Amino acid sequence: MEMAGWASLPSNPKFPHTVSIWGPTTTHLITNAAALRLGDFLRRRLQSSIKDAWHKWALHVTGFNILQWSQDVLSAEDMSLLFFNADESRRKFKKFQKSYSKSSGSFLSSERKWTNIFLALNILIYIGQVATDGKLLFWGAKINSLIDKGQLWRLITSSFLHTNIVHLMVNCYSLNSVGPGVEKVSGPRRYVALYLTSAIASSGMSYWLSKAPAVGASGAIFGLVGSFAVFVLRHRGMVKGAEGDLRYIANVIVLNMAIGLLSKGIDNWGHLGGLIGGAATSWLLGPAWKIQSVSSEGRRVFADTAPIFSLIRPKRDKS
Repeated sequence: MEMAGWASLPSNPKFPHTVSIWGPTTTHLITNAAALRLGDFLRRRLQSSIKDAWHKWALHVTGFNILQWSQDVLSAEDMSLLFFNADESRRKFKKFQKSYSKSSGSFLSSERKWTNIFLALNILIYIGQVATDGKLLFWGAKINSLIDKGQLWRLITSSFLHTNIVHLMVNCYSLNSVGPGVEKVSGPRRYVALYLTSAIASSGMSYWLSKAPAVGASGAIFGLVGSFAVFVLRHRGMVKGAEGDLRYIANVIVLNMAIGLLSKGIDNWGHLGGLIGGAATSWLLGPAWKIQSVSSEGRRVFADTAPIFSLIRPKRDKS
């Protein structure tokens, strides 16, 4: 079996002059994100007598943040995945030149299938929570003492739970904004692995460094952000404006982490764990496209050189 990721491109692929993963300006991004966090911060300070549902349960909200990504996301349409065979990878990557398109598309687009599934799961599980009077303990919140007793499944189930409708809406908005673009550049199978690994990494770091119970999808969403940062960093030679995109990503990450430190009920360790987990998973699984050679016809031959392939190649060679 050949290594996945082979394809060819013309010698001068027409990338756009500027590839922007952000619709709003940086100022708009910072203003909106800061406004949401600042509003929540002031509400907690000025109305301390008002106890929200998550305060009663003494929960950390892993995710009252707003990662406002625009619908214009740099996307490589269904880049070949881990587990794809070489022929399928070759066929898919031939579309790379034409693959920069809006990530939003139709909400029912097959290119965002798993984003839709994760959104549906979050909503349906929240409906189940409401139907059972919001019993987060029953549904699988991250509670260290129970994880110590062997309930390791809480490391993943907690990422699909939310404390109230606002928490759910903010995380669904963020996932709907970030997810489709990452799913396009990663492909469905890698995207699922990335999302779930980020969720587990988020809960794992929260379990290790925070004793408070926690729920929320934002750790996984931070993982998607970390993954996209790795993708842009890897392909900055192919994508014009990549340095600016990376600065925007860094601004939003720093903003959310900084405001989180000033607010109560924010699981910053969970956010950091998801971010690191997503970046590490993306580094391992790819995609990591590099020019392998130039054909006699002047066409560039690309290969997916993600580290995972160097690990599985010996097994393929033996077969």
